[in-house]
Amino acid sequence: MDTNVVEITEFALKPGFTEQMFLQTRDEVNDEVRKLRGFLNRRLLKSAGGWTEIFEWADMDSAKAAGEVWSSLPGIKNYCSMVNSASIKVGYHSVAAVAGGEAGRSTPHAFCSHALEGEARWWLGSLAVIKATAVQTAGQFTLIEVLESEGEAPLHVHHREDESFLVIEGEIEFEIGGKAIMAGPGSFLFGPRDVPHRYTVKRGPARMLFFFTPGGFEELLRATSVPTADRRIPPDGEGMPDMETFPDVVRRYGCELLS
Repeated sequence: MDTNVVEITEFALKPGFTEQMFLQTRDEVNDEVRKLRGFLNRRLLKSAGGWTEIFEWADMDSAKAAGEVWSSLPGIKNYCSMVNSASIKVGYHSVAAVAGGEAGRSTPHAFCSHALEGEARWWLGSLAVIKATAVQTAGQFTLIEVLESEGEAPLHVHHREDESFLVIEGEIEFEIGGKAIMAGPGSFLFGPRDVPHRYTVKRGPARMLFFFTPGGFEELLRATSVPTADRRIPPDGEGMPDMETFPDVVRRYGCELLS
């Protein structure tokens, strides 16, 4: 039986091409990429050594066919001209391998993120710690630990990923698909993509794990937060994004604010 395939391509840009030039060109070819047979999803992550493109295809045949025609597509020629071909590394990973417990076949390497490890950021009045990224999990998921004292996440919807929540501390009222759910420590909730949801912290501090499948949500988080060495809930107003541009920023990552 065919199963979805995650393609991970790592690369660096040629000298002389700026990040802004590359991102603009990449956006221009999105429509061409979406028309490729078997295309499901596409993420771009910035890493220390350059960039990582994560594609999800319906099956391996689609992934391989896309690779054969990729550089011949009109708009993608400009995109490819910016990439240092000697730096390219490509890997294919079966989504089913993760479901079947064959983690060694579907992740670049095993890793452990200890209690005080992970990229810490102040995000919308909370402390968010990125515990696992799409690059670390071969695109399968992103895991973020969130600590906040009060407040709420407004009604919104994800169009690229499913979002799940595991409550560790506090009492939180969720609304998922119009259904209100009170959740305390040990509660797990699943929010499918394209289903609006929100939550309000009723008793804080609240600590939760956010699971995003497939991975890549950390890029939205980084675009709307600030790094911090202080692993505490931020003081009021600290680390907040520009709320006038916030809806447009999150929309670029497949998230839509509804209230």
